[in-house]
Amino acid sequence: MARRDAENIISKLRQMSEEGLGSVMGELMANERMRKGLGRAGERLMANKHVFDRNVETVLDFVNIPSKRDIRELKSRLDTLSSQLVNLSMKIDRMLAAGEMPAPRHARSGSEQIESDRIESDQVEPVRRVRPVRPAPGPRPVPRRRRGRANPD
Repeated sequence: MARRDAENIISKLRQMSEEGLGSVMGELMANERMRKGLGRAGERLMANKHVFDRNVETVLDFVNIPSKRDIRELKSRLDTLSSQLVNLSMKIDRMLAAGEMPAPRHARSGSEQIESDRIESDQVEPVRRVRPVRPAPGPRPVPRRRRGRANPD
């Protein structure tokens, strides 16, 4: 029984505080001077937040820890490379479907090539289809910068 009474009292206090807070905020917003003051305070708060964020990025860069911006830029680059790889895979699939075969490449220069390494056109095996690469789920590892290395610039 005591617990139910306590819950009722707490709910009544919560209701009274919400109504009181609503009336106080209504009176504050009715006052033009208070609205302007709150607006200026909000603008200063945001300016201070930007300065703080910039300072945190500077400190993180100093101790070679990637910031959120570094991670976002790296993710953007990885997404771009992934889409380019998918496009390349699709182009290769289209070429294979059309019957075109890309010219084989050899790792050695012309003078070092062994005659048996050359591939005759009738010995070429069909190339397996490659599935598009999808990014792995979850957070991706971020490469760490090396400490103690001076910038070449």
